[in-house]
Amino acid sequence: MTKVRFSRFLSVFLLLGSLVACDAAENGVTQLPATTVPPTATTDSAAVAPTAELTPTETSSISYPLTIKDSLGREVTLQAAPSRIVSLAPSNTEILFAVGAGDALVGVTKYCNYPEAAKSIDQIGGFSAKTISLETIVALKPDVVFSGDESQQIVIDALTQANIPVIAIKAETFEAVYQNINLIGQATNHPTEAAQVVAEMQARIDAVTAKTSTLAAADKLSVFYEVYDEPLMTAGPQTFIGQMLELAGATNIFADVSEEYPEISAEEVVNRQPAVIIGPESHGDKLTIDLIAQRPGWGAIKAVKEGKIVVLNGDMLSRPGPRLADALEALSQALYPELFN
Repeated sequence: MTKVRFSRFLSVFLLLGSLVACDAAENGVTQLPATTVPPTATTDSAAVAPTAELTPTETSSISYPLTIKDSLGREVTLQAAPSRIVSLAPSNTEILFAVGAGDALVGVTKYCNYPEAAKSIDQIGGFSAKTISLETIVALKPDVVFSGDESQQIVIDALTQANIPVIAIKAETFEAVYQNINLIGQATNHPTEAAQVVAEMQARIDAVTAKTSTLAAADKLSVFYEVYDEPLMTAGPQTFIGQMLELAGATNIFADVSEEYPEISAEEVVNRQPAVIIGPESHGDKLTIDLIAQRPGWGAIKAVKEGKIVVLNGDMLSRPGPRLADALEALSQALYPELFN
């Protein structure tokens, strides 16, 4: 049985692709007490589907004022196309650049490191609510803020009270990522570019699945995806990481769990005998054959005995944005190089 100790702290880690524990040590930013986060009506793990997807033509444009529904089911009205934007999540920043709205960004988190141009934008703090500087955001005078999920609810509420429109973005499936790209394209008056980004992602994903779908069931590799090692966590089938494993032609050894990112025991991994172990490079130094073999009982795992450890770019794997297509290609090629020669 899996032991579920899933918390907002761990959810944030997945969105960042790096340890949120680092946020606790930040200095010089506004500290917001996490205990004051109010409950919301949309606390389910699945994101609320944004308002209608766009299928714009080359001449598409958006009329303002524009009212849209964000991923948390909130209705947000924009009076005009935003020219000053703040992003509170690395995935949002990547989407904004991808759809052509990157030039309007005036504030990002310290984790927004892609594309390269994001590194030169003013930083508003970290990702977790207690490390985001509300004063910095207000001083930037944004026309809209694209936030993360409920873990930033206290920031969403505070900015809304300050009459700053906040559009919350959340995704746990590829389909939700497509919807969010179109939503951000709609909100920023870049609907055509957003539709093109989605179409390109879908074409690349289709090219991968055209190859991996030819695998016989007996040839599909059983995989353990290690989200993090302390505590030991994996990805369930209903997350975009779980979906990515399936698209890559792999069999997730924890496909039977109901939680999104459950904490699991080391003994369970040993018992399920994965043929391949996959993890992000953010803790790749702990995923070496020598170190994994030192975990109690792990030396008997097939993946460890055969040296089948795959370490990939954690940002690319964990951020629900355009680079999920890159992540799927890298993962599939690592698992089945013979299909892509």
